[in-house]
Amino acid sequence: MLTRNRWIEIVFVLLILACALGVRLEDIRDWKSQPQRAFYKSEPLLTTFDGYYYLTLARDLSEGTYLPVDEKRAVPDCPPRPQPPPLLSSIGYMVHEITGASFNWIGVVTPAVLGLLLFFPVYGIGRFYGGPLMGCVSGLFSLMSFYYVYRSSLGWFDTDCMNVTFAMAAVFFAIKFGEDKTFRRYLWFGATALNYAFFMWWWDQTPQVATVIAWLPMAVAMLLFYRPPKKEALTFFGLLAFSSLLLFAIKGMGLPVKTVQGIVSMYKYISKEVAGDFPNIGVSISEQAIPSLQEIIAKTTDSVIAFVTGIVGLLFLFYRMRVKALYLAVPLILSGLSFFFAKRFLIFLAPTLALGIGCIIFESYHFVRTTSGKHWFSWAVIAALVAILIYPSVRRGIDKTFWPKEPPFLINGMVEVSKKTPKNSVIWAWWDHGYPMIYWARRATINDGQVHGGERSVFNGLPYTTDNERLSANLMNFFVQRGITNGTHLVYRAFGNNATKGFHFIKEVLSAGPVNAERIIASSNIKAQKGIVTVEDWLRFFFPKQSRPIYLFTDWRLTVTNYWWFWLGSWDPARHNGVHPGYVPFYNTKVGERYITARQSNGTPIKVDMDKGIAYVAQRKIPLKEIYIRYPDRFEKKSFPVSKGFNFEAIAGGYSALMGNNIAESVFNKLFLRHKFNQAFFEPVELKTPMFQIWKVKAESYE
Repeated sequence: MLTRNRWIEIVFVLLILACALGVRLEDIRDWKSQPQRAFYKSEPLLTTFDGYYYLTLARDLSEGTYLPVDEKRAVPDCPPRPQPPPLLSSIGYMVHEITGASFNWIGVVTPAVLGLLLFFPVYGIGRFYGGPLMGCVSGLFSLMSFYYVYRSSLGWFDTDCMNVTFAMAAVFFAIKFGEDKTFRRYLWFGATALNYAFFMWWWDQTPQVATVIAWLPMAVAMLLFYRPPKKEALTFFGLLAFSSLLLFAIKGMGLPVKTVQGIVSMYKYISKEVAGDFPNIGVSISEQAIPSLQEIIAKTTDSVIAFVTGIVGLLFLFYRMRVKALYLAVPLILSGLSFFFAKRFLIFLAPTLALGIGCIIFESYHFVRTTSGKHWFSWAVIAALVAILIYPSVRRGIDKTFWPKEPPFLINGMVEVSKKTPKNSVIWAWWDHGYPMIYWARRATINDGQVHGGERSVFNGLPYTTDNERLSANLMNFFVQRGITNGTHLVYRAFGNNATKGFHFIKEVLSAGPVNAERIIASSNIKAQKGIVTVEDWLRFFFPKQSRPIYLFTDWRLTVTNYWWFWLGSWDPARHNGVHPGYVPFYNTKVGERYITARQSNGTPIKVDMDKGIAYVAQRKIPLKEIYIRYPDRFEKKSFPVSKGFNFEAIAGGYSALMGNNIAESVFNKLFLRHKFNQAFFEPVELKTPMFQIWKVKAESYE
């Protein structure tokens, strides 16, 4: 029978879980008040791009279309689908089958519920180090850490909501194994193995990292605390060795090497180290940015006092527990990565800082109880201290609103793609839209959040950034037909594995077209490859018949992320650099007799003097080189005699932008804003500037 204290503990646990769930779900109130930002046809949208990958797989399971190869991703290389299906997708599928709820609602609500599970391993660890009080306080602060709230709230249908839980569960089971001196410790070892299996099923994209996180705490326990009788130790390690050999037999003896290689590859990604001729895509991803100390504090405790309390508490925990504190090595290492490599690791700071705060609360309680001798006074002081430390996190958690990354008007564009294009079409969109496009348009793409390597992203951006429409169209067809392995890499091999020379040759040939490219190929030193020997063979290789319809998707997001996609699309392997353009979008554009006025989304105004060629933005005076104005029935251009200046281009009564010359002459701008294009290569399908556009791509064929 449960004691009175245990009932009080259970009540506190339930209150903590209810509070944490409320903070995660309360955004729905703001979403419903502004449905134009969060709903598409009464269905809620996800707050992360990658969530649509898992939601698509869940839908495929339900529809019976979960085939071995994912024909809609990374065309034409098309990676295999994971087997078994990812745990998150399987959960989404099972919830749909049991409840009948729509996949969109499942994707929105599920992470908020799963995110609460972090409480239990953190509570168990805190209970080990300081009893029920430390366990409850640590669990509370871990669930309320702002960045963890962000990545386990409405719509974040991604692995983040449970990665930390599995990592902390590995620590908890290692503690139980190391501290239990009876035969039950092997049950805890079995729990570690089971946790590892589920972790691998959950975090299927990084099995090597999951392996280290899941087993390193157990390695600490075995090295420092496991001291069984000799016979028992021989039996245990013998079974462990046999299991390892069996695993190697199944996975291959190269498994340890592959694990190390995977970890090294992940390190290069998060460290933004440039490896080879193409950029590290990590530099362009916001969650991969290195946060400042101020940002770390704001996104964990949102309080300098609480943050310092957590750090001091961790130090005191190590002082008090000595070697037993080493159980926390993995979460501490992962937390440290947020200071030096990427903000995405801030989710691991949630439980580590929470345990530090829990330790201080635990020690404070005993200090007050000892000095005052009053039970009620001790609890009053602790309640006040917890309230002071947790208030900033709770306040920010309630005040915040996490909006969907893909707004409804872009989702509408993807739905239009499904209506205006054949089913076998390939949609050329920036990789942000890879997963959402597959989910909403049910069309194939060439790049997404999982396969967006540096080389693929450079080729993804090139058709937008080039000023040559022939190159843009021909490159899209070449890449859709040939891809990386049997396309671009084959050309590199033909130039002695010189990626720089091969990259520039691809651009030169595709820019020339099949007629003029014959001379270029004939005069080059390109080496014959299997099945490609003559000039005609190479022409067929570079200019294949367009076997699948290709459509270019241009949209509003490209106008606000231009700094990175233009840099990637203009990448030069010889210089190891690209071009960061100047581009500022404006809305509510009004064209008068002499002046053009408009505003940025943040309210900053612009006033353009069409007689003098000067743009006034806030307090700045910017010289203009050219002004383009597109009216419903005509196109007007004005040039000014300045050596250096910006372009201002506008759609009368709508969208406009102030931009540098490099992006002004790009295919993106010619299509998106000017609507002046070469009809031999592009055909408009749906133009909803500045929300989205759909263009049919017409590439040249040697045949």
